[in-house]
Amino acid sequence: MNAAERYLETAASAIDRLRAQHEPIERAAQLLATSIGHGGVLHVTGSGHSQLVALELAVRAGGLAAVQAIADPALGPGAGSLGAHLERLPGYAPAVLEASDCQPGEVLVIVSNSGINPVPVELAREGRERGLHVVAVTSLAHAGRVASRHPDGHRLHELAEVVIDTGAPAGDTALEVAGIGIGPLSTQLGIAVLHAMACRVVEVLAAQGHAAPVLTSQNLEHGPDVNAPLLARYRDRGRWTR
Repeated sequence: MNAAERYLETAASAIDRLRAQHEPIERAAQLLATSIGHGGVLHVTGSGHSQLVALELAVRAGGLAAVQAIADPALGPGAGSLGAHLERLPGYAPAVLEASDCQPGEVLVIVSNSGINPVPVELAREGRERGLHVVAVTSLAHAGRVASRHPDGHRLHELAEVVIDTGAPAGDTALEVAGIGIGPLSTQLGIAVLHAMACRVVEVLAAQGHAAPVLTSQNLEHGPDVNAPLLARYRDRGRWTR
């Protein structure tokens, strides 16, 4: 079996193991269903490549319209070394959250594979102080191997209300070739978690008699007509729906 085949097999097995996270995914979905059922919005954020996971839920065909992706470009993968520096800067996260329309009782999902940098740690702390339900999507294997970079010594999973463990390995590599760790897993594992959670939210809302705000592909004939009123409903809650 070559490296490509090994990677795909390892990734498939890792996604299958997410079934063990049924309980925290269910808890997060119930919190979200309650919030969205009362007109609330899901806020999701990440820095570095974790921002790609957060953006996956924004204006997504088959996904929820009630989503605000808190995606500071300076913290994204396109920022390069600047983003890596800012992610480790204490005091930066409160400004990011201040610029976002987060209301008490809503849910803030923070994606961070390691959970050790000041930005995700402070987002969790600030979120809870603002009355948000904070859900962490993180790797406990990685978090348990390294020390926190936050001055207080906290890590993301220690501050979140709900912790969903992606099971990504420490170092985020699936296999070795010539003694070198390769094949990151955290992005697809994080995305699988968020889509599983969103699917369960739709199911819970339907069982409660609510029409879930689900977007249709813009590339289907009726897609734009279906989506327009849904996007208009949340237009004032985040730039991704404008």
